[in-house]
Amino acid sequence: MADDNEEISIFDMADRFIEVANRLVSEDKQDVGRVGAALRYAAARFNAHEASLKSDNLGEDKDDALEWFTDQYHKMLLENLEEHIELSEKSVGDGL
Repeated sequence: MADDNEEISIFDMADRFIEVANRLVSEDKQDVGRVGAALRYAAARFNAHEASLKSDNLGEDKDDALEWFTDQYHKMLLENLEEHIELSEKSVGDGL
């Protein structure tokens, strides 16, 4: 467990969430689409909580928060989709 002075990297934290999602699919035999929906819902709930903590008036800041979180997700999803495309093209090229 990290102490107060040690920050866990965003990627390491994300890997922990992905491990839970993978266990739900592999061990609990849950559909990958349902697990993905649960992750997105959890992210939306937590992001709404984050926005509420960072805002003095969430009613006024709601549109800005929505735009910011949407932009962040778009960038992260695009990066990961491109990575998967690259990996699949490499696998095909390697004859896998």
